[in-house]
Amino acid sequence: MVEQQPRPCPACGGQQGTEKTRHSVDLDADGRQVHRQHTYWSPCTTCGGTGLSL
Repeated sequence: MVEQQPRPCPACGGQQGTEKTRHSVDLDADGRQVHRQHTYWSPCTTCGGTGLSL
């Protein structure tokens, strides 16, 4: 039986996750709309954050 070697996950390229950006619009003190951008790291949903695929 041939044992499979783990390979980098094709979805995240072995990086264990991806950077995501969330956009929202808030109101400032004067009632004007202000664009907000929040960037965060999220574990890969394909490999569960391991960075590997069998």
